[in-house]
Amino acid sequence: MDPAAPDPFADPPLPRSRREHPLFHLLLLVLTFLTATLVGGLYSSSGGLLAGGPFLDGLAFSIPLLTILGIHELGHFFMCRRYGLAATLPYFLPSPLLIPPLVNPAGTFGAVIRIKEPIRTKKVLFDVGVAGPIAGFLTALPFLFYGVAHPRPSHELLRPDTTLFEYPILVRWAQHWLGVGPYTSASVHEHPMFMAAWFGLYVTCLNLLPIGQLDGGHALRAAVGRRQPLVSGLVLAACVAAGIAGSIAWLVFPALVVLVMGLVHPPVEDDDQPLDFGRTLIALACVGIFLVSFTLNPIHTP
Repeated sequence: MDPAAPDPFADPPLPRSRREHPLFHLLLLVLTFLTATLVGGLYSSSGGLLAGGPFLDGLAFSIPLLTILGIHELGHFFMCRRYGLAATLPYFLPSPLLIPPLVNPAGTFGAVIRIKEPIRTKKVLFDVGVAGPIAGFLTALPFLFYGVAHPRPSHELLRPDTTLFEYPILVRWAQHWLGVGPYTSASVHEHPMFMAAWFGLYVTCLNLLPIGQLDGGHALRAAVGRRQPLVSGLVLAACVAAGIAGSIAWLVFPALVVLVMGLVHPPVEDDDQPLDFGRTLIALACVGIFLVSFTLNPIHTP
């Protein structure tokens, strides 16, 4: 065949209207940086606006947060590249500033990529699914340890409208390892870098829920194959219980995922083949990441 001739088996090029321009991704990143920096300034306790406290604290929040979210999505992106899957660059999602901190304490709804073709094997499905949460979790750790070690004293009385953050067990361990007193969100002003890591852990935990086509849903389908709908159904029931006993977020977020993506993950060609031993260990590590990042009532008021 003439090497200059087009390949008849190649996918047709995307229409111009469906091609994502890199500047569009950059624009979303800049907008998200601005909204996250402004919201991060709300965590300031280092002086008034003219002293630069809120602005500097906003940067200490937004830069680590977007780094965590970006590396999470790049973990997916580069794993897609490794296996030859077409995927977009990350879309960062800014949050309207009118949304109160109790609903969205980060100034962003996170970031996503879009994979443009189906994933056909367990190996690829698992690797693409877990690459993001593992990369984001590891990126959050240095920010978490620095933030845990630098709390700011608070002498203010709690008001009924004060936004409090429950800490996952990983924060308790970090406090112990660093020799810091076991403070809570009610007793200190958290360092903005701590809040960025806290939010990064929260996003990781939500993404690892083994439901639908979340990252955890990819990993679950690869791990248990055709039994995935049953396991996801049990997890959804547990989320309902957590939503009743703790935060409604554990009820609302999974419900939205099921409504948008469905409970059942699409099958792969080797559904009946077991996951290899190495990936099984990584799957167990992801369960561990979920558990140490989990909080029953993450955002609440006194």
